[in-house]
Amino acid sequence: MNKLLLAIDVGNTHTTVAVFRGQEVEESWSFSSDTQHSADELWLQVASSLSASGIDSRRIARAGISSVVPALTERYHQALARRLKVDPLVITKDHVPGIRIDYHPPEAVGADRLCSAVAGFQRFGGPLIVIDLGTATVFDVIRADGTYEGGLIAPGLDTAVDSLHSMTAVLPRVVLTFPDSVVGKSTAESIQAGVLYGAIEMIDGIVNRLREHLGEQTRVVATGGFSTLLKSRSRTIERVEPNLVLEGIRLIVEGQ
Repeated sequence: MNKLLLAIDVGNTHTTVAVFRGQEVEESWSFSSDTQHSADELWLQVASSLSASGIDSRRIARAGISSVVPALTERYHQALARRLKVDPLVITKDHVPGIRIDYHPPEAVGADRLCSAVAGFQRFGGPLIVIDLGTATVFDVIRADGTYEGGLIAPGLDTAVDSLHSMTAVLPRVVLTFPDSVVGKSTAESIQAGVLYGAIEMIDGIVNRLREHLGEQTRVVATGGFSTLLKSRSRTIERVEPNLVLEGIRLIVEGQ
């Protein structure tokens, strides 16, 4: 019986759960990161997804959790330990192989940032810029020798749209797709153009500044929910790796 690895990436808005067979993702699912859910309710989501995909939970031999939501970290750990009879690894700075953390304090680096740095450096080497386009837009810098140098954190695209809607009287909440022109012909198109083209210019501008800072040729990889959409217009994003954090969880768990 082939053993499987369960990886859970708990983000601020969504939680992604994936099952690895060897180095490949066999199945993955996304749930809301609802802090009101109990450990039993979280397990029910996972178990239902496994069952619907025909995956026997008894085949899961290892598990890892990357979480930026403390309220959910222990509940997922409790659920997996109780139901799968495994000791899931909750990833921290102490579990990162081959990466020196030059950040103050080191424990302040989010587990998702560490996971993407590990997976990115393993796959592409350094120097490397990883851009995670989720609830926040996060730039991480990994030097040629594997040092995690830090990065930048800016509001994410959904965060920007939500702010415009909630902090104004009449601006609507819009779906983020590129309008036909950079000049919006309606209020919705104006918001789409402002948020999306603004994000593109921010990304390309920051990448160019980071390349100047590093002083050498640097790869640029994007991950997160908006990565594919923005790569289509970006001049600096070279690749999209949607499973980068999950891949990092797998590598870290297997390295313990």
